[in-house]
Amino acid sequence: MSTIFTYAKNEGAFDGVNPVDGFLIPRHAKEPGETHAYDLYQVLQILDRLPLLEKSLVATAALAGLRQGELRGLEWTDYTGTELVIKRSIWMSVVNLPKTRASRDSVPVIPALAEILDEYRRSMGSPETGTVFHSGDGLPICVDKLGRQVIRRALEAICLRWYGWHAFRRGLASNLYEIGAQDKVVQRILRHSKPHVTRERYIKVFDRTVLDAVEKVQARIEELRQAKEDRRQLELKFGDNANVQSPADGGFPPFAPIKPPFSHQSIAGSVVSC
Repeated sequence: MSTIFTYAKNEGAFDGVNPVDGFLIPRHAKEPGETHAYDLYQVLQILDRLPLLEKSLVATAALAGLRQGELRGLEWTDYTGTELVIKRSIWMSVVNLPKTRASRDSVPVIPALAEILDEYRRSMGSPETGTVFHSGDGLPICVDKLGRQVIRRALEAICLRWYGWHAFRRGLASNLYEIGAQDKVVQRILRHSKPHVTRERYIKVFDRTVLDAVEKVQARIEELRQAKEDRRQLELKFGDNANVQSPADGGFPPFAPIKPPFSHQSIAGSVVSC
């Protein structure tokens, strides 16, 4: 708040003494609420339930780590097929640069995401320019409204809670940590600038280490898809009530999210009992 009043005074919108200068957060202030992250299995469950527009938005948030404003600010000229260049962020009707200098960078697009984006692009008439995510009028779509009205309902159908768009971004970080990506690599992919976020400054060079990390995410997605298909084939062969162990994975629990192997600090998304 002190920064807000300082900025207002510098802009000439406020002329007086900063009323919160020198104040500290009270010792007994309420702690922030628990944060959540969706793991890869949950992300795939969600994508299977969504129409193409919503599916493309969620895939971009979960597999490339874009923030809400960056999703709204994305244009087709920012997409090369193998990466997304983050140039702008839109809050309500205000167009800004991304959150920090580190945020104004590129992120890799794995084949699973490229497949979804390319299908969505074809459905929109294969545009070369303009806003990526819109509802037909060319204006950036309201992702908050879409989350409440469409995505939340899709999650309820598979007994998952809607924790907001940032849970996909946290999920990407958690999934990268799970497969062994170093802090510096995760910081580069999420485009953090503060050292305390992932301990070190972001990597400016789009190097082989970053590509290796996201390719492991792609491999993990393919493993989960194959496990799901193996289970479906077993059910078709032996019936829904058969308790057959898959030779490949030692048995795949029916329609139950895989418990994420993160530490309690990673805080994976919770499954709600129906």
